[in-house]
Amino acid sequence: MVLGWRFSPLRVANPAVKDFMLTFMAPSWCMEEPEPASPWALQLAARVEKLSPPSTAAVCAAAALATIALLDDERSQPNGIWHTPVQTWNGERIRKIVRRARASAWERAQSVGGVTVLHDGAEVRAFVPSPMDQAPREVTKLQIQSTSLDEVQPISALPHLAPSTLVIAITPHFTMSWGKQAAQSAHAGQRAWMFADPMVQAAWDHADRPLVVLHPDAALWDDLDDVATTRIHDGGFTEIPPGTNSSIAWFTI
Repeated sequence: MVLGWRFSPLRVANPAVKDFMLTFMAPSWCMEEPEPASPWALQLAARVEKLSPPSTAAVCAAAALATIALLDDERSQPNGIWHTPVQTWNGERIRKIVRRARASAWERAQSVGGVTVLHDGAEVRAFVPSPMDQAPREVTKLQIQSTSLDEVQPISALPHLAPSTLVIAITPHFTMSWGKQAAQSAHAGQRAWMFADPMVQAAWDHADRPLVVLHPDAALWDDLDDVATTRIHDGGFTEIPPGTNSSIAWFTI
C-alpha cells in the first residue's frame, strides 16, 4: 500500500475553505510565481534618411521637445485619452527607447498615437507610452540603432544663449550612441520642464520653446554642473554604468 496525500480542493463545498486551501495548503509545486510585468517605456523615433540625415544635436533637441510636447498635449491631461498611459509611465524611471525610421517606415509610424516635432532639420516622434511588450508593431519594427550620424566635437566655451532657453548638456565622460544621447536629452528636458516654475514655463512658451543641446568638454561640464537645476543619473541598462550623471539641464534667465 502506498500512503500519500492528494490535494483536491475542488471537492470542498465551502468556498472560503477552498480559497484558504488553495492559498495556504497547496504544495509548492502547485503555486505559480507571477511573471514580472513588462516595464513601461516611452518610445521615440528619429527620422534618418540616407541622403539628408540630421545632426546628433538636432535629434537630441527634437527628442526632448517631442517628449515635452506629448506630456503637454491636451490628450495627456486628466480626462484625455492618453492620460492613463502617460501617468502610468511618468514615474520614477521614465524609461525611453530611441529608434531610427526612414521612408515608408517613418510614414507608417505617424499612424501610431503620439506627437512629432521638427527642430533644426531633425524630426522626432514621441509615442504614447506602453509596456514594452505591448508596443505597436509599427514601432517595434523600427531599428534601435544602425545609422551613424555626425561625430560631435566637444566645446570648451559656453555659446551665447537667449533668455528663456532650455539648455541641455551631455556628459563628456562616457561615449554614447546618438540614440542614447537623445534619450538622455529627453530625460533632462522632461524633468527640467516638469519641475520649472510656472512663470518660467510660460516665458519659455512665449519665446516659442527655444532649446539647445550642448556637448561640453570636461572642464566646461564641471562649470555647467554648478548652474544646472536638473541632473539625470542613468539606470545603467545600456552603454553606461548605472548612476552615471549622463545629462544636465537648466533654463536661462
